[in-house]
Amino acid sequence: MRFRMAEMDHPPEVHAELARLSSVAIAREEAAAAEMSAPYKKYLTEVANRARAAHEKAAALVASPPAVPPPPLSVSRVHCTELSLARFRKEFCSRSEPVVITGLGPHLTEDGERGADLRWLFKHGATKKVAVTHDNAHVSSTLAMADTEVLNLETHLRRVLPLDKPNLDPADTGFGTRDGDGTYLYDCAIPLKLPSLLSSIRIPRYFAHDFLQRTRHTHAFTASWPSLFVAAPHTKSSLHVDQWRGNFWMAMVRGTKRWSLFHADDVHLLSPDYTRGTLDPSFPRMHEMDAIRKEAAEKRNTDGKDDGNITWTDMAPESTSQKKTTSPFTGPHPFLPFARRWDVNLQAGEVLFVPSGFPHVVHNLDVTVSFAGNYVDESNLDAALRDMELLGNKYGESMEKSWKAIDELYFDLEDEVFVDDVLEPKQLVVKYEDYFGGKAGFWGAQDWGGVEETGGEGGV
Repeated sequence: MRFRMAEMDHPPEVHAELARLSSVAIAREEAAAAEMSAPYKKYLTEVANRARAAHEKAAALVASPPAVPPPPLSVSRVHCTELSLARFRKEFCSRSEPVVITGLGPHLTEDGERGADLRWLFKHGATKKVAVTHDNAHVSSTLAMADTEVLNLETHLRRVLPLDKPNLDPADTGFGTRDGDGTYLYDCAIPLKLPSLLSSIRIPRYFAHDFLQRTRHTHAFTASWPSLFVAAPHTKSSLHVDQWRGNFWMAMVRGTKRWSLFHADDVHLLSPDYTRGTLDPSFPRMHEMDAIRKEAAEKRNTDGKDDGNITWTDMAPESTSQKKTTSPFTGPHPFLPFARRWDVNLQAGEVLFVPSGFPHVVHNLDVTVSFAGNYVDESNLDAALRDMELLGNKYGESMEKSWKAIDELYFDLEDEVFVDDVLEPKQLVVKYEDYFGGKAGFWGAQDWGGVEETGGEGGV
């Protein structure tokens, strides 16, 4: 059931949010109109278009709101022995459906079943320098040099690993006082910064067909992934959309990450802000949006008003009723409950797929170690190329070359290898050397028997 805007009174937060979205769009349009450089003008015009679209979509929702928000959505968990490579691409990737793949844990590192002990990480990366953020800096959409320190990876590991013993609640008076609280090694490109680790990790074969690895020429993203994440308990990321609509995957080696995902078409419901002038907006801090809405709902309960779970009065059919109905929008960030949302705990040994364009945010529930990557395939190629071309308009020759390196290739689904066979878990991971350059993406069911692990050495 939907209601006409004229039939209901909306709270001031709705009008304020629509006014803010409109104001940002106007500012972006003025910035684009004033730009003299033709290439950069094209980029700014697209930013303005996206800002305007966010306002128009939000206004359309207010004009014809649904009766209730959509229900929470569940992320499917599928064991790798039940998920062929072809099924993943056709049922999840191409349909923009997130999924957690289980059963690959013993095959993600050279240490097999003992990967969570991190011997492989100490053995191959202990003396390498890494840039670690502190004071939970990644809850913001921007990051300053003052938020980071450079230190040996071993130092960071030895600092955060004891923080699980005990894992203090953020409300505990001792939280934040221990060395390592709030520290986060975030998205560190392993091929570029930690190449000694490459022999010890395995790339899930579900993503080995990455088009970025098939180009004739190297480009800005040839060696960007996989990247390493090592986080202290209760660190968080910002709510964000990955650059150029990249598909994303993450392999968890240790600990649990709480993921919240939102549908790519619902960006306008998340209080987006295009003020910084980028293709993808910034957003308010997710945990603060959730907290302030919870607080407002509790206050309504205390005041004897509705509890935030939408109930209706005066709900006569639209064709006959002239009564005003209660607005479905309540409290701060009034559109947030109407965004399609998935919440899932990603645990050690599991692999998550996040579809192209999905805003997402992460809360590390304990000490976590993971590696991850962005990739391009038939599901997001057109969107990725479009954004890369626009980024070239902004950043110049280097990004233009990256776009051209990918755009020049002809990707035909008839040439793709879709493996329908159910494979053994060890056949569903590949060595980096076979992922790099795209070779593993063309393997058939019988072309790969899996990595024979001998077990790593060293220790914590």
